This record gives sequence, C-alpha cells and structure tokens, in this order.
Amino acid sequence: MPAPKRNPVLLLGFGDQHDALAGRLILLGLRALRAPSLRAGRHLLEETEERVDAALIPVALAAPTLGQELEPLRAVRPGIGFVVTGPRPGPEAVDWLRKAGVRLCLWEPTDDGALRFVVNQALFDSTRGESRGELRVPTAMVARVFSAAGEKVALVYNLSEGGAYLETHRPTNVGGHVRVELPLPERKQTVQARVVSANVPGNLQRPNLPLGMGVTFTDLEAEQRDAVRRFIEGRAAHFRL
Repeated sequence: MPAPKRNPVLLLGFGDQHDALAGRLILLGLRALRAPSLRAGRHLLEETEERVDAALIPVALAAPTLGQELEPLRAVRPGIGFVVTGPRPGPEAVDWLRKAGVRLCLWEPTDDGALRFVVNQALFDSTRGESRGELRVPTAMVARVFSAAGEKVALVYNLSEGGAYLETHRPTNVGGHVRVELPLPERKQTVQARVVSANVPGNLQRPNLPLGMGVTFTDLEAEQRDAVRRFIEGRAAHFRL
C-alpha cells in the first residue's frame, strides 16, 4: 500500500539554499513549495489547491516588522506554523521572532532528525482538532543494546516515552526482545524493549529512515518513565523560541 500523500511545506526566502533544503525534505518523505519572498509566498498560498500548514523561513527575515509581514500569509492560511532556521541570532532578533508569533526554531548545525521533528511540530495544530501520538524527539545519544546475540551500539535516532528508533546496521529481528541502555543526562537507564520494525539493506520498509529498528518499551518502571519524559521535554524545548 503506498504511503499517504503528505501536505507540502512552504520554503520562504531561502535563495540559493532552496535546492538543498528541498532535497533534504524529499529524503524525509516531505514535499516543498518554494517562494523567494513573503509576498510571493502569499500569492502561492492563494493559488495552490494544496493544504499548506507549515513554512520554513530563514533567520535573515528576523526584523521588527516581521509580524506585520507574516499577517497576509496567516490571513490566507490561518493556523500555518512557522519555523525559523539558520545560525542562532542574538537576543534582539529572537525577540522579534517571538513577537511575530514564530514559535519553532532549527539552529545550525542541524541534522535530518531535527528537521523532521520541527516540521512535524509545525504541521500539527491543536486548534484544528488534530491529534497526534506520543512526542518523539530527535537525539544524538549512543545506546548499548543487549540481546541473545550479544551486545552492540546504536544511535538513538528518536525517542518517545513508549519507544525509540535505533540506528544500527545490525538490527534485531522483528519480535525479538532487547535491553537498551539509554545514557540519559540524569543517569543511565536500562529498559526492556521489543523490536516492532526493522529497516535492513534490500528490504527497506521506510526508505526515509536510516538502517535500524523501531522498538517499543515494555515494563517501564515509574522512575524510568519519568526520566525519559524529563529528557523528552527538555529536548523538545531546544526547538522552541
């Protein structure tokens, strides 16, 4: 069964960086509509028949008048979520962005996991009555994974309270049980998990994800769940202005 068609993401005012950013979105299973300026973006929203709920803007647009400049886009597409991306600016520019109603940020250097996360956050709008599953944040932590076949290391590509996606070239078979040692900032937590999906060479179920496996946590103790939740909340705050 083909994957459902996803709504596109609007790229505003990135100039020569459009191609690279659009290409990264494509690799993540997302699509991009491009507009060289905010005015062109408004015209595009007026003309397209597609639903556009998220827009990426460069930090260079941060200015005292940004809120006024974004209003025409919000008038055409109420609830559109804006993500600012680029080098982290100074506090004055951050204040301009906040006053303009921009709530999400993606500061360089970044990776595709973080890009996927902020776009998904921008696409979600509770005012439209939408619902979503558990918050799943990107990470750069390296976990130890123990199974009947021995020990291996894996990059925790993303993490939620209920499970994780572990990037590894040697995933455990679906249905297998593993122990995952998560190096959380407070202290390491070793959790029991079951493998529910696997991406392996020649049989990629999710070509927009790295090689690895998805696991769901089993029998989490209250202390472990609280520790994972605190990490997720702290990590998510990193992407909010």
